[in-house]
Amino acid sequence: MVYNTEFKSLVSAKEKFHITPDKSKESFRQWNKEKEELASQATKFGGRRLLGVTDNNIPIYASYEIDKETLTLTLKLSHSIDTIRNSKYCPRRITLGTNEPLNNLDFAMREASKLDHGAVTDNTIRYLEKLMTMVESGSIGKVNGQCSSQLFMYVSNFLYEGSTEQGKFRWHDVMKTWNFPNGAYFTVYG
Repeated sequence: MVYNTEFKSLVSAKEKFHITPDKSKESFRQWNKEKEELASQATKFGGRRLLGVTDNNIPIYASYEIDKETLTLTLKLSHSIDTIRNSKYCPRRITLGTNEPLNNLDFAMREASKLDHGAVTDNTIRYLEKLMTMVESGSIGKVNGQCSSQLFMYVSNFLYEGSTEQGKFRWHDVMKTWNFPNGAYFTVYG
């Protein structure tokens, strides 16, 4: 039997025992606190996702918004489900904040590359329909009429998860700083 006696570690000892400097850790914690502060001061959170374009090259969006005070979640479509199904689907994930403009529709709808992900498919539309049913329901994902943390997580992760840009915050910051009820566990596909 032959053994490899010249084994070399994949990483050096210095790399193996590397510790992130305290200054970097503190900087990251401060950045997270700033995001959470922005979220705690906000009264609403939401965004939209480009689903595709109609035959007349009009963008189709699914959008949502949640109110901090009432924890009421609304989900809207710019076009009917039938129109969406008969349109050209977006070949990549394009999300925008509530009042953010889409700068270049043609660029967003260009042919998909190897690095693109999140293409809209028929399965995406079925998932969206199930989410809409849950949002409109009085019981699924709700606690005393308020949106549960899990329903908010499903919707925000599907449509718009927020941003790490300066002056913006993420869905995770909203979950930490707003008082969402937990509610019962549920799945979208059952």
